[in-house]
Amino acid sequence: MSTLADLNRFYAALLGGELLPSRRLREMLDTRAAHGSYGMGLFPVKLPCGTTVRGHNGRISGSYVRSAATVDGRRVLTFRVNTDGVTDPTLEPALLAAEFCPRTS
Repeated sequence: MSTLADLNRFYAALLGGELLPSRRLREMLDTRAAHGSYGMGLFPVKLPCGTTVRGHNGRISGSYVRSAATVDGRRVLTFRVNTDGVTDPTLEPALLAAEFCPRTS
């Protein structure tokens, strides 16, 4: 069984270059074959601030999980929601932006 912390460590290690040779990681991040929508299971999301994070989501009955990380793996966010369906499609992008976009004061 994996925890949210396990997923964070996995994405940090994967995108940080600790799990694959650099050539294989570049292939994994290449979205050209899927017309920009994903690269071998890593989905890019461009946030309103211009930052692009990569990761994946998953769901089982009653649970939704989303992991996202910066391309260098230095910043990772994984969250889980007890739900059968995300009813407000603006919540996930807002949460990702709150975590990964620079804050201005």
